[in-house]
Amino acid sequence: MVAVVLTFRRRRLAGDVVRSLLDVEGFAPDHVVVVVNGDGGLDDPDLEQRVRMHRLPVNVGPGAGFGQGLLEAFSDPSIDWAYLCEDDVGLFDLPGPRVTEVLTRVASLSDRSVPVGAIVSYGRAYTRRGGHTENMVPPSNSPHGLAPVDVACWGATLVARAVVDAGIVPDPEWFFGYEDFDFFSRLRAGGFSVMVDAVAARAVAGQQTSQGRAQALGGDRPVDAAEAWRAYYVARNFFTFARRYGHPSWLAWHLAYSLRRLQLAGGRAERSAYIHGLWDGARGRLGRNPKYVSEEGEHPLP
Repeated sequence: MVAVVLTFRRRRLAGDVVRSLLDVEGFAPDHVVVVVNGDGGLDDPDLEQRVRMHRLPVNVGPGAGFGQGLLEAFSDPSIDWAYLCEDDVGLFDLPGPRVTEVLTRVASLSDRSVPVGAIVSYGRAYTRRGGHTENMVPPSNSPHGLAPVDVACWGATLVARAVVDAGIVPDPEWFFGYEDFDFFSRLRAGGFSVMVDAVAARAVAGQQTSQGRAQALGGDRPVDAAEAWRAYYVARNFFTFARRYGHPSWLAWHLAYSLRRLQLAGGRAERSAYIHGLWDGARGRLGRNPKYVSEEGEHPLP
């Protein structure tokens, strides 16, 4: 098994995740790949020398970045699983060590008719309207501590080699926003299941609400609401997501939700990003828009 850490301008947070993988999860240094998305690295040069650094020339977004990490992880034919970690996932209260124990539970599943393609740490399930999703918290009596889930954020996710062998990798066109939902949707369409680790999901359930997420992240990195650029991709990319996996009513709901988001926007920059995103989404645009990119990765220590 190889761990893949994707980072962009979060040297300290990425360093903490790598140290946890080595010291808590027990990964060997040569089984940790750090994908630097154009700008960043780790906060410790000696640590960078111990692990495998894979530096991309520009920021290609989380989907394409993790795609590069998956190809690097599975370049060794003996590797069956890759553990994808966002550089800020250490700010959530995931139990640890957990990776080996989770894979042991997966191996004990009695129903193998649908191969497990990914095990996520926290997932989301569709509600009845408009492609909207909500955090899924499986009950404590979930068989083997696992439950099927519709989509998920990257977080800390195990991906099986068979998925990549089947040609299913994150789509680089999305750049940011719903690129994780697209990957897990294509994974399920490709004949694999996406399971959520019920133990981890219950541990971080309170941190998966908007308020809980802001509390968990806010001391160390900008919260989502403070980064107006995100609104562009949320507004734009849902058009493609709805066209691929939903139906016309999803777009109607998206416009209704967007109107409400415009009313609640934190300022002119966020409103402008939403409007621009809706315009580009209606025209089917994807890819990186240089006007809407992250400026600050993490807060400096006091």
